[in-house]
Amino acid sequence: MSALVDKAIAAAGLDAIGEARRAGDLAQVRAASAQLKGADLLALGALADRVRSEEVGDVVRVYANVPPAEGAEVVVVPPQTDGLSFLRAVAIARITGPRAARVRVDWTACGLEIAQVALGFGASELVGRIANKRGLALADDAMATSAKKSQALPAQLVKKRELAAIIRRSGRVPEMIDAGGRVEVEAVAGDRA
Repeated sequence: MSALVDKAIAAAGLDAIGEARRAGDLAQVRAASAQLKGADLLALGALADRVRSEEVGDVVRVYANVPPAEGAEVVVVPPQTDGLSFLRAVAIARITGPRAARVRVDWTACGLEIAQVALGFGASELVGRIANKRGLALADDAMATSAKKSQALPAQLVKKRELAAIIRRSGRVPEMIDAGGRVEVEAVAGDRA
């Protein structure tokens, strides 16, 4: 992170919380939850993104139309009444959650745009249902024209490639997970030019 981001985190009074997190003192971090709830949103997001980067790295797991794996290290962020409250909840979940927790956002509930922004606020997993623009589920045999190719491809694959591209544009590395828990190589690699 840049010196400017460090200064913003310090100016918001969050640097001590970041140090406590790095030292593994989650009790001290959780005791500061009231401070986190009132902190400047961008500084809070920067701190959460730093924690995500240090503990989890840049991989974003995507569970599209697949029930995601569960576990004690998974923190699911429920949708909020508005986008800013949701981003604050994601950041607080990352900062106060277990070390290296998988912070999960459901794009079906909050919208793909907010889910994409949540990646910069500490989210490390996206889950949701692939649907058309009207919100209707795509049939398994539906076909679509790829933006980069003149041939028709399965619509599910085209949407997964779009998701992978969104994740790459946010500076992360996508892992599209299939029903067996494996990375869908074709969906992840398909949008690279």
